[in-house]
Amino acid sequence: MKKIALSAICFLVTLVTIKANNVVVSTVSLGPKITAGPLSTHYTQVNYDIAWQNSWRTSTNESNYDGCWIFVKYRKQSTSVWQHATLNTTGQVIPTGSVIKISADGKGAWMYRNADGIGNVNWTAAGLRWNYGTDGVLDNENVEVRVYAVEMVYVPQSPFNLGNSSNETYKFRDGLVDTWFPVTSENAINCGTNAGELYADTYFDNTGTIPAAFPKGYNAFWSMKYEFSRQQVVDFLNTLDQTNANARNSVGATGLVPNMVVTEPERAADLFSIQNFLAWLDWAAMRPMTELEYEKACRGGNNLPSPLEYAWGNTTISAITTASNQGAANETWATGNANYAGGPGVPMRCGALATATSNRTSSGATFYGIMEMSGNYGELVVHAGNTTGRSFNGIHGDGVLSATAEANTLNWQSPSNNYAMATRGGAYISGPTSLRICDRSSGTLDYASLYGLFNGRAVRTGE
Repeated sequence: MKKIALSAICFLVTLVTIKANNVVVSTVSLGPKITAGPLSTHYTQVNYDIAWQNSWRTSTNESNYDGCWIFVKYRKQSTSVWQHATLNTTGQVIPTGSVIKISADGKGAWMYRNADGIGNVNWTAAGLRWNYGTDGVLDNENVEVRVYAVEMVYVPQSPFNLGNSSNETYKFRDGLVDTWFPVTSENAINCGTNAGELYADTYFDNTGTIPAAFPKGYNAFWSMKYEFSRQQVVDFLNTLDQTNANARNSVGATGLVPNMVVTEPERAADLFSIQNFLAWLDWAAMRPMTELEYEKACRGGNNLPSPLEYAWGNTTISAITTASNQGAANETWATGNANYAGGPGVPMRCGALATATSNRTSSGATFYGIMEMSGNYGELVVHAGNTTGRSFNGIHGDGVLSATAEANTLNWQSPSNNYAMATRGGAYISGPTSLRICDRSSGTLDYASLYGLFNGRAVRTGE
């Protein structure tokens, strides 16, 4: 990554070209400081250019769009600590053809198309209003600023069908009749063996309720388009101190903070532990996906389940073979639509199966265009089958970690809230049956487990 030091009045911008998967953030600069009124109202503009590939917006069928979650980190030159910037909900500079929507908590922004279209996007001179006074930065302090962008997919609000009537292992189903379970709101779900109650054979407490606060997939949410890449992990590591960066280094990154690098940066990353996964989510002010949201993201709203289906909506599956440029940014595979046992035995590049001519089946995409939800790496999700998982209430991270670079968000999994996570969708060493949407054979995971083959999705609840 190229770094250029620029002075802007009393600010210092470290210009870092951020590239992860297909998104590139460049030409970062700060505008003049606006200092009228008390310090808490002082602000500046964080300017940037952004581009990514394979973007879309449609008002038919899926009726959804892709975009990016954009957030800003800053470091006072007098310290080594990177902080999360607070953005103002108004006053953005919005390039033609785009939307910039600031989250209600000011932790980041969504940027996406403002009209139907498909293809690459390249927007210049975008701007986010940073309330630096609110964050305790003085007018005469020098700071470094970095802008991060994560490709996301919008999953719209809609009812959907959970589970199936076919033979997936430990699937969700209706409590009395062996058929799928309709989710028609975010209201609490009763669990049990009666008609209209949610049931599963194993890894599920068939008593009590899944509370209303537990995200069920009915409401809109944003999901990462791809699994975590190795570069995204390194971007995170480079904002930690060296001790914590070493502890969270699951990708074999070399060098020293803030210049750690990794080979094959576009390849999907092994996060190795639940701690690493949740730490990244908290750092980026996002949250984990629930296993109900996982099924909604794969199947889509208002769709009847297909027996034994994979994330692409049918039972057609073959392992990837015949790589071109394996390990490079342009890695592709000549045959196959999923990475599982019988394939290359290593993870593939994020989004490697999506091409200009691919369809949902050949690219392995979900109904909404989310990639690699079946195969490549197991998807870490919040488990809905026990009281610890059900205590999750969808709260987002705040961008601030503990002293040991762990997530510290209330009601996320921790040693005191154990066995709250599971994996779905199978990995590159898994048999094909575990890649099915409704397969729940992974059970639950202890917070301290070092199971490996972990990846997943950061999500944000829609606003």
